[in-house]
Amino acid sequence: MTALRKSVPLILAIALLGQAAGVRAEVRRPGVGGLVRGESSPLSAAHVWAYQIADLSLRRVALTDSQGNFFLQDLPAGLYKIIAHKAGFAYVVIPLPRKTAKDYQHIEVDLPQRPAGQAEKGDDFWGLVSQVPSDVLHQIEAAEADDEIRQLTGFGMGNRLNLSLPGNFRTEWLAQTGVDDFVAPGSGGQISGASVGIQGTLGEMQVGFQGHITELSSGGTFQPAGGGLGTGQSSSVAFDVAHGQDSRVSVRSQLFNNRLGMRGESGDYTPVDLQNYQATWSQNVGENGHSDVALRYTEENNFHRPAAALVPLDIPDASRTLNFEWAYTEKISDSNSLQAGLRYRQRQFGLGDTDRPNGKTSNGWQDLSSVDLFSRGGVRVQPAVLMEYGLYSTLSDGTVALTPQGGVVFQMGSNWQLETTAAHRVYRDQPAVPDFLPTLFEQRDLCEQGSAACYQMNLTRKVGNDDSLTFGAAQRKVGDTLRLYFSDDFFDRTESLYLVRGDNLPELRIGFQHKISPKIVTKLDSSLASGGGGLFIASDGLPYQNKVRYLVTSLDTQFLGTSTGIFVAFHHLQQQLDPVGLGRPAPQMDFERLQLMVNQNLNFLLNLASQWAVQLNMELSRGLDPSTNVASDTIRRRILGGIAVKF
Repeated sequence: MTALRKSVPLILAIALLGQAAGVRAEVRRPGVGGLVRGESSPLSAAHVWAYQIADLSLRRVALTDSQGNFFLQDLPAGLYKIIAHKAGFAYVVIPLPRKTAKDYQHIEVDLPQRPAGQAEKGDDFWGLVSQVPSDVLHQIEAAEADDEIRQLTGFGMGNRLNLSLPGNFRTEWLAQTGVDDFVAPGSGGQISGASVGIQGTLGEMQVGFQGHITELSSGGTFQPAGGGLGTGQSSSVAFDVAHGQDSRVSVRSQLFNNRLGMRGESGDYTPVDLQNYQATWSQNVGENGHSDVALRYTEENNFHRPAAALVPLDIPDASRTLNFEWAYTEKISDSNSLQAGLRYRQRQFGLGDTDRPNGKTSNGWQDLSSVDLFSRGGVRVQPAVLMEYGLYSTLSDGTVALTPQGGVVFQMGSNWQLETTAAHRVYRDQPAVPDFLPTLFEQRDLCEQGSAACYQMNLTRKVGNDDSLTFGAAQRKVGDTLRLYFSDDFFDRTESLYLVRGDNLPELRIGFQHKISPKIVTKLDSSLASGGGGLFIASDGLPYQNKVRYLVTSLDTQFLGTSTGIFVAFHHLQQQLDPVGLGRPAPQMDFERLQLMVNQNLNFLLNLASQWAVQLNMELSRGLDPSTNVASDTIRRRILGGIAVKF
């Protein structure tokens, strides 16, 4: 009986955690969902497109289910046109701004019945291009044609007879060229790039392909010592297949090699390589279940460890990483779900000729592995209050970490929302070999991975779909060695900061979006952080105290009347190592980058069957000499122009 009394509270706690685990997943699942109706009745098999205005790209396509519901997942922040259409009905265009990729937004669309005999495109067809992009218009035409064939033959797009109908697929081509001083300031390096995107439907399957390649050369004025090639290349390929809202498979690969003369620690020019492969699978299970699986493999050589004094000693010369993640969500009721999952990561670190942490010769790779088990949950106390909590446990080479999480979301009136979260690692043994985690700033979640403690607060005010204002603050204590990248361009890998165990990093964030006029929408995002304090063992083997600071801000303005986008961004990164003990010079890095990007849709000036757009990207940066990775006040410039065609 005593054992039973002790077990009951534990069982109840586990059950409560499990039942509430999916409230966040259900209420705050990232993406845009909604309902499409026609004459007040739900419309099945209606198409819903998410078209991002900033880069003139069709991001997602969804097909409504039998109840008229749809869901567009994985939509990055930006300004979108949500376009809904079904054969026999007129299309509807809804402007939709997204503040962050993690938001969930719900919309409802009523499609008006088109009078019998009225064609889809009439005298004002070319005038519609300013509202509906041509690639979406092609799909609308295909849907109309398919409807006519279905009426005549009884076959639809799901039948093999009609898979080759024109207009099922849309294609985008992009070509860019320009100059870049990446190789060495004043060297006149040449940069060029091209990309192709294909999206379409095969029956009920949505298929997408994206390919991109960028090449940077020294232009013949600079060659690495020892007869190097003086070129660099970055390429990526992505393939996606989705079956309505039920399942989706994505496969991606990224390859990068740099022979531009990046100087190694020995003084020689060292090649830099990176390979990244990943696959994801999402599948609905039964009526209320959902499963997500992700697998990623990365292999790099000299990518994360450039030649500079501002590099932690334990950053590997080369590494291989295998990541596996699985999560399952079961909807129990309208307000409760169960979510649980695990992550497995295996790393192999090659430290060159010397095992730096132990000062011993290394004849191979060092292995590190970890398993994370997690469950997240929440309970709605009342309609305006949502309490959230979760538990993460990490097992890694004999070490154990438990990280409970908690949070509260307050809906204060119709416009204000306050969200707070907290996470604190309560137990962990120090590993024999320090861990290392590369992180991209725009996709960072340091509260979940890489932090010993994290506290966040966000206060948001929304007025309709056009205006929003957000104030945010965060306090993080770093638990693992991190390299925080501020650019997803492989050639800009020097635009990064190192964080080490023990660093405290407070951050302030502000963001707003405002519709200045019916034709002008602007969005500002800014983050400012300053901290440090961790013990930084540099590549020279000496101890320093780490200090970091960054300011990342951007302003994105869309002129809807002229289909013009203007994007301005400014990055300022600082890192300084203060010597511990004997006085000696303090290594430091100060990096700045200013970017101006202009997009112009040419269909605004000239009505064309295909959609044409031009893009001009100009960047100025200073702080590091890319050929030596040492401080430099020389201005580096990048001017890149391109043209995109969609048909």
